[in-house]
Amino acid sequence: MVHARKNAEQFKRFLDQLLSWYQGHTVIIVLDNASYHRTREILDTLAEHEDHMQVIWLPKYSPQLNLIEGLWGYLKQSALNNYFYGDLESLESAVDEAFKVLQQHPETALSLTYRISKNLRKTA
Repeated sequence: MVHARKNAEQFKRFLDQLLSWYQGHTVIIVLDNASYHRTREILDTLAEHEDHMQVIWLPKYSPQLNLIEGLWGYLKQSALNNYFYGDLESLESAVDEAFKVLQQHPETALSLTYRISKNLRKTA
């Protein structure tokens, strides 16, 4: 889901969509401590579905444990660095192109994971 902002309302929509896609299955979701993950509405939704949704909360201030951070770092360096995208559509296009390049070079994705894995060893 792509949105101009990250907030509890958008995250709730994401959770609702996720739950409908995986209805009848257990869902495991890893969350960081973004403020919109911890609103009363979100916590109530998570509690309401705790019988089939397991939440793993990452410790606060631990980007090295959040594997998506490696991908965001790659995107910032490869596609988004030093350029202003005037609108959300242009930004989405640049991200799509970066993902296409990444798909054509899976070794890059593996090296991003490896870089994060090395950082994880440092924190253990």
